Amino acid sequence: MRTPFFPGLGLAAVLLTAAVVSCSGGEDPEPSGVDAGDSTPDAGTPPVDSGTPDAGEDAGVDAGVDSGTPDAGEGDAGTPDAGDAGPGLPSVAIPDTLSGFGLFTGSPADGGLQPVEGNIPYEPTTPLFSDYALKSRTLYVPPGKTAGYHARDVLDLPVGSIITKTFSFPADLREPEKDVRAIETRVLVRQPGGWEAYPYLWNAAQTEATKASGGAVVPGIQLIDEAGVTRTFDYLVPSRNQCTKCHHVLDSAKNQVMVPIGVKARYLNRDHVYGAQAANQLQHLAGLGKLSGLPSLDEVPRAPDAFNPDEANLDTRARTYLDINCAHCHNPKSTAGDTSRLFLDIASTETLNLNAGVCKRPGSAGSGVGGEFDIVPGDHSVSILWYRLDTEESGKMMPELGRALRHDQASRLIADWIDAMPARACE
Repeated sequence: MRTPFFPGLGLAAVLLTAAVVSCSGGEDPEPSGVDAGDSTPDAGTPPVDSGTPDAGEDAGVDAGVDSGTPDAGEGDAGTPDAGDAGPGLPSVAIPDTLSGFGLFTGSPADGGLQPVEGNIPYEPTTPLFSDYALKSRTLYVPPGKTAGYHARDVLDLPVGSIITKTFSFPADLREPEKDVRAIETRVLVRQPGGWEAYPYLWNAAQTEATKASGGAVVPGIQLIDEAGVTRTFDYLVPSRNQCTKCHHVLDSAKNQVMVPIGVKARYLNRDHVYGAQAANQLQHLAGLGKLSGLPSLDEVPRAPDAFNPDEANLDTRARTYLDINCAHCHNPKSTAGDTSRLFLDIASTETLNLNAGVCKRPGSAGSGVGGEFDIVPGDHSVSILWYRLDTEESGKMMPELGRALRHDQASRLIADWIDAMPARACE
């Protein structure tokens, strides 16, 4: 598994200075144009192109479109949490530049994009796939506040909490620490009224990332993959609106409520090196006074590394991959799950029934998507779920906004999983 891209990993010895002030006003205007990755980030609303990377943590589907197939995210969607913070609490001011948050020192240009003290780096046990991007993640919980533990859903993070994820590409995946270019940093902020998402685009000089509320397209990203093959593709920095396609659950009135995706106990239950010392990430948070209610680790669920056969059997690893990459949309609490009735979260796939895709006909997948049923047990080659995950054809791949390239390991994993199911004819 790749390590997060924090050159010279370790916390900077400075205090976080992210400003917390009263509400700063309305939304930023949606700029126009297309960014080419130069020093002036473009925030133009990008075209909806299924051959581009994801739109949150991390991808989404067009609400109401029943693909019957997975799209990318990180686990189940969690519990709606937007308006329970209480009145009168101050909002976090949203700066025009990433440095304005005070979350990091240095920049990719000097190899020093370091999280400050209190901005805690973390890494999930199985990361989301985003065109082989290297990702570094941090979690900031304000002084004097704590997150609440949940065994299944996302941690209950207080107002003022900030989650960041920086996407970077090395020139050669076989040497992931050399010639690395940061593309964007996505920021989730817990405001009194709920979560808000903000994308920040890094300039060509790698000295600053500027808010790009309307998103941007960075063309011609090129890298050499682990097999030595050169890949070239266009990269989509999602707009704020696109982020909501995956970062949401449905409340009791079927309204979309924004939530984080990846900060779940089962994905945080692993060691991380802090300075020179390895520690369990959840215990580290609890030891800092940033997490309450954590039981003993033997009571905390743990998702395995989906690609490490030493950690779990094929069934568990395949279901874990679907959970982390697909289930934020395909679960009973989200729009795609509600319309398609295809549930790919770890709990729903425990029983391989119709809702898990077995012998299920998609509602509106269209023709030429690999078959008639989402999963045909014993035969991945005629299973739509595998086809949509494997193909690189625009308009047919899943997630719709989540990738341009095939995740070769995942394609093989899901193929092996379906082929290992007892053969069954679907009608």
